[in-house]
Amino acid sequence: MPTKTTKKVTNKKVVDKKEEAKAVKPVEEKKVETKPVAEKKAPAKKVASEKKASAKKEEAKPAEEKKATVEKKTPAKKAAAKPATTKKASTKKTTTKKTTTKKATTKKMTKEEQYAKLSLDTCLDLAKAMSMDVTRDSIIQQLILNPDVKSVSENLVNKYQLTGKFNFEEDGYDEGLVEVLVSKVFETADIKPQKPEDLQADVTHALNYKFTDVVADGEEYKDQFDTMRKVLMIAQHKDIHDSKKLEEEVGVDVEKFVEEFMDLAYSVLKTWKYEDVDYYEHFIFAVLSQLEDLHNKYSNRIMMDVADLYILHGDYGLGDADYAYILRENQIKDYIYYRYASIYEGVDKDKAKQIANQALQFVDDRFTYYPNIIAVLEG
Repeated sequence: MPTKTTKKVTNKKVVDKKEEAKAVKPVEEKKVETKPVAEKKAPAKKVASEKKASAKKEEAKPAEEKKATVEKKTPAKKAAAKPATTKKASTKKTTTKKTTTKKATTKKMTKEEQYAKLSLDTCLDLAKAMSMDVTRDSIIQQLILNPDVKSVSENLVNKYQLTGKFNFEEDGYDEGLVEVLVSKVFETADIKPQKPEDLQADVTHALNYKFTDVVADGEEYKDQFDTMRKVLMIAQHKDIHDSKKLEEEVGVDVEKFVEEFMDLAYSVLKTWKYEDVDYYEHFIFAVLSQLEDLHNKYSNRIMMDVADLYILHGDYGLGDADYAYILRENQIKDYIYYRYASIYEGVDKDKAKQIANQALQFVDDRFTYYPNIIAVLEG
């Protein structure tokens, strides 16, 4: 019957497909067996066609379902694609942000902005590069006398002749740096204008001070150093070069105060560091150079004081050179030889006697310090 035959053919096709997957030869054998069915070609073909059609319909259905599934999935893909758009947008935004940052970095700062970013220490270093001999303390002292930043800055520019001397583009600084430096000092220091009565009280205390011990004398030396610096700053600011005129200005005995300060320094610095002696030498000569009448009177004494201190700190070369200069420049030598020989008595007795013996070429019993020199020689 056609129905049966159809069934068999269908099954056979299924089997054939399975067998084809496994091996080719068995499929040929089965083809030979199916020859008897060939008598009813038309019905079989029809049935096969119908079956094929139905099979195609069946295959089409899954295909449609698959298509539907694909169609359903496609919107999901589109939906999934949306975040990618967002990502793209955010990337774009980031790029824009980066570009903006880059622009801000490449923007050239003005001279004023660059100066504003400098630290006080850097400003002081640049001031040295412009050959300015200033420190934070020296600027504070000027601001104490005159708390006007602009005025102090102009004075410094004029003092060191900085106008037009440097070019900011080429050197990295110019005279405009001076006002920046003074402003930074003013902002970081407690500037209190100097009152005349305060200075007078400090000098009076110094003149009445009695030497006590190493520690107390050391503290007093620091105080007197600060007071002397204030006196010097007033003289510099007012352009005063005579101690008597300065005395009228500040209301204190300037010469007596200078003498007291030198006595204290000579006593204290014997036990302090070598660097302190060097610092004192530069400072006291700045005082005497400002007050010309005191320079003429005390320059020899100060040179001998400093020479003694260098020798006591072991710098015999510099001490001897200072004494050689003083002896060469002075006609009356007895006191100088006495000082020179006596400082070596506690350091090198043989050298002390050698110096005293040299003195006898220029000194005899007519000189005041002759007995003192003989005492060193015989000691």
